[in-house]
Amino acid sequence: MGACMALCSLASCASCLCGSAPCIFCGCCPSSNNSTVTRLVFSFLLLLGTLVSIIMILPGMETQLRKIPGFCQGGSTIPGLENQFNCDVIVGYKSVYRMCFAMACFFFFFAAIMIRVRSSKDPRAAIQNGFWFFKFLILVGITVGAFFIPDGTFHDVWFYFGIVGSFMFILIQLILLIDFAHSWNEVWVRNAEEGNSKGWYFGLLFFTILHYALAFAAVVLFYLYYTKPDDCTEHKVFISLNLIFCVIVSVVSILPKVQDASPQSGLLQSSLISLYTMYVTWSAMTNNPSKSFTR
Repeated sequence: MGACMALCSLASCASCLCGSAPCIFCGCCPSSNNSTVTRLVFSFLLLLGTLVSIIMILPGMETQLRKIPGFCQGGSTIPGLENQFNCDVIVGYKSVYRMCFAMACFFFFFAAIMIRVRSSKDPRAAIQNGFWFFKFLILVGITVGAFFIPDGTFHDVWFYFGIVGSFMFILIQLILLIDFAHSWNEVWVRNAEEGNSKGWYFGLLFFTILHYALAFAAVVLFYLYYTKPDDCTEHKVFISLNLIFCVIVSVVSILPKVQDASPQSGLLQSSLISLYTMYVTWSAMTNNPSKSFTR
């Protein structure tokens, strides 16, 4: 919890480093484009929330909190705070749900404010690009309030929100990866054609083979460490299906009709997506404690 407070204090100072609003604690903001600074600070707030969530879910956190006299429920000796803190909510998956709920509310609130804002000249852009100290207070307030939400059906409802959100997140990641690989392939091919050098083509070939080699090695390791000959049918199905899908995507990427519609598409994009698919598969299996194991 000390680390959490340190991170929050750091965010308090960082939040007032930049922005058009008057700074309460410091005034050492470097000159930069408002929209760029805004992206960086919002990214920092998201990173901060993620780090706090990681700290809350670390093994042994609840044990350490229970060592604080009178902090957790039961046997509290702090006057006025008897049985006020439930350590099962402060740490573990319940705390992560509440932290993510607070961050989602915070970002959706400012996203709604910025609907149809197209430039920094819009009056509402000042809200987006400034007032960082107050934004941080809003985030802290929402987070504290989230921890007072009764258990009830909150976790079940938010679980389904998490499923939908994670699915959308993976789709966005796939789109960004495909766009990155497409730009990568386009730039290197153009460099090869303009410079009349085959080194760029060899570079594309090298990374394409590397991605496929890593993806194939991941599949082999998955079968070795996450399956058994007579068990783990679920893992076998997902590994096999994802491998088949990767092969299908690779074949489709080099079809003549696809090449005619998008000449820059090719195996580099599909190799990168295949590697990312194996990462997602590994992440899913390692987060399934009843099935994950090592030999």
